[in-house]
Amino acid sequence: MIAKVKQLFKNDATLFFFSNLVYSFSTYLIALLIPYKLNMEGLADFSAAFNIIILLIFVFEFGLSISYLRFNQIYKISDKINSALQILIFCLLIILSQTFLGTYTDVVFGTQSVGIQQEYIYLSIFALLTWVFFKNTMLARKRIKFIVFNSFVILFARLAGLLYIFLNDMPIKLDNIFLYLFVLPYSLVILLNMKENIITLAQNNADFKNSRFWKIFFKRAKQFIAFSALTYIINGLYVYTSRYAIVYLADNEMKSILAEIGYALTFGGLILIFIGSLRTYFISKFNISNTEEISKYIDMLLGYKIKFLLLGFVVSVLVSGLVYVIKPSYLTIDSVIYVFILIYSSVIVAYLSLFTLLSKTFNFNKLELILNIIRLSLVIVSVHLIFAKFPIIGFVIVNLIIILVELYFARTVVKRVLKKIELGKIDAK
Repeated sequence: MIAKVKQLFKNDATLFFFSNLVYSFSTYLIALLIPYKLNMEGLADFSAAFNIIILLIFVFEFGLSISYLRFNQIYKISDKINSALQILIFCLLIILSQTFLGTYTDVVFGTQSVGIQQEYIYLSIFALLTWVFFKNTMLARKRIKFIVFNSFVILFARLAGLLYIFLNDMPIKLDNIFLYLFVLPYSLVILLNMKENIITLAQNNADFKNSRFWKIFFKRAKQFIAFSALTYIINGLYVYTSRYAIVYLADNEMKSILAEIGYALTFGGLILIFIGSLRTYFISKFNISNTEEISKYIDMLLGYKIKFLLLGFVVSVLVSGLVYVIKPSYLTIDSVIYVFILIYSSVIVAYLSLFTLLSKTFNFNKLELILNIIRLSLVIVSVHLIFAKFPIIGFVIVNLIIILVELYFARTVVKRVLKKIELGKIDAK
């Protein structure tokens, strides 16, 4: 048995998924424990700030991760382009955190109403975004054990932060919560990622004097950025859609509902973090020429359909039951209902997204863009017409819209991919 476990952990895929379990567990501990240190209003502000930060991570990530994993398989120069763009993004975050320019972002995304200072918002984005970039770089370079190691570093640092927060009898500020749990635990990762970027840019620096190098660099960078821009808009629309209810509640200062739904969103977010990592791994593995592997992947997912839905239902019931037992006393039974709706819808969307990730390999981005615009429009209308008056019914409708659009997209992607594979076989003959 021990030999089998050791053999299993020699597999890169197993190690990568394990690292994400460790990281998700550290986030789960925060979601589980922090509400006990806050009151209703404090939890509402924490939930709003956390979800707005998640939204802003996608805004500033600029679709870089997917582009890097896609182009890294084709062009060696992608490493340098990726490092250069990362440094530009980090410089932009520093400028926004320290100047009046950051206030414009605050107005658009409602961060001014959640009780956290501007610099802590941007520091948290900087730290969390560094982890996203660092993990993808290590994945592309097949240094999975390094990802596992840093997942444990973040876990232990967050445990130390939680211990400090709960041993401190004084009321804790939101600024300090984000500093101790979402900034300081990433210190090592920030240093390592910056080191990797500088080394990558410094490699073969003699090339910088070669005009041909710059010609190739700008040509590939143009392709890289064009793909990133479209991916960025697509991801931004999806994340804004999934977080629109929170932004609406924060803007209208509906603290009680915000606390209930924000608490639920934290649990649902754990599934999205884990599935997002799965998507990243498969995108890094699939190449448009690997038609046989992709066909087997689709067949495997279709075979797990019923099991996935049943497992999702069981997990939703168990997590809802756990929330009913452990939720802070100031939250009502509504939070349990929100958790069940969100967990089950997140599981369904997660399953469908394992199909739709093939849209990145086969470049169906324009279709995804159109569908995300339609989805956002429907959610905005539903939130304003129904959710504001009947929160639970509105929440169900919002999640149904997200699921149905994802289902249509998944079916369309599978049909198009299988058609391309079939045409490829015919051409080969």
